[in-house]
Amino acid sequence: MSKRVSLNVDGGTVVMLTEAPQERIDKVVKQVEDLINLVRRKDLSLSANMVYRYVMIYMSDQIVELQEMIDAADGGSPSDKESMNLRKEIQSLRQQQLQWEGRVGQLQELLLEKNTQIQELKAAK
Repeated sequence: MSKRVSLNVDGGTVVMLTEAPQERIDKVVKQVEDLINLVRRKDLSLSANMVYRYVMIYMSDQIVELQEMIDAADGGSPSDKESMNLRKEIQSLRQQQLQWEGRVGQLQELLLEKNTQIQELKAAK
């Protein structure tokens, strides 16, 4: 049964449903944080939204690569344990990508709201 878990990623809280043990959740959060920090170090001028987009593209690339490995595997039928584990990992990465897309949407809405407030304050002066 899935449990509701709050994750602190890049200073924001993301809530997700998962059956994964806490150790796995911690590994995922660490991987995402590491990727975010890596992208930020590469180009300090990137906005948070662009950083998240690059991270999503990178994670999607990993998903595609894993899928290609599964497809190329000899005798990689769905009953093959290794193949099933890779499929589960791909599904997990897809879910993470969707959650990040949702987070980016939330951040874009917040940015628009703050920009509107700034414009209103400027107009009031």
